[in-house]
Amino acid sequence: MCEEVFEMICAMDRRCVELQVVLQCAPTLAGLKTSNLLIVPKDQEDKVRFVLRHSGLLGYRLVYDRHRVIFLVFNRDKLISYLAKPEVKEFLSSYGYRTDAFGYLLRNFQNRYDSYVHKRDDFPHEMGVFLGYPLCDVVGFIQNGGDGFVLSGYWKVYKNATEAQKLFEKFDIVKDDMVRMVFKGYSLKDIVNTYAKPVISLAV
Repeated sequence: MCEEVFEMICAMDRRCVELQVVLQCAPTLAGLKTSNLLIVPKDQEDKVRFVLRHSGLLGYRLVYDRHRVIFLVFNRDKLISYLAKPEVKEFLSSYGYRTDAFGYLLRNFQNRYDSYVHKRDDFPHEMGVFLGYPLCDVVGFIQNGGDGFVLSGYWKVYKNATEAQKLFEKFDIVKDDMVRMVFKGYSLKDIVNTYAKPVISLAV
């Protein structure tokens, strides 16, 4: 994040939902990524749903955590397509997921994440595929206990580091650009429309 953008953020209301969506979900808004987590104060849940309404993205509430609400914000078509890959289905099946319907997948993940938050059960490391991370990196993280990675950025990378680094740089660029747009008063719908171009839509 450049100094200019940092100063803009400092000058804005950090409770501004549009700002938080941009800070936490810019790659997904830009079509560069399948999904992101969004964590906001619980009293802003309805506002999140309102601002996402015309974004082309869905916000699926995963859990209430004390005074916060945690959403999975995702592009439905991209996430369905990714989770339907044979290797991803096989991976999720190994964790007990029912893979014959998208709704079951989301609900199963929600239950496992809720159990982690409220019961301190094991962390659901398969979260990585719901966030659109490459399966090789999700598996690499699990097998290595989070160690042995070749690059750490938006996630820990175990293969194809050069490609991942280029993608991370794009994520940073669109995040800074979107913060500037929020600062200038653009709505989330305006921002999404600006990025709805084939040249930008490079899914993970």
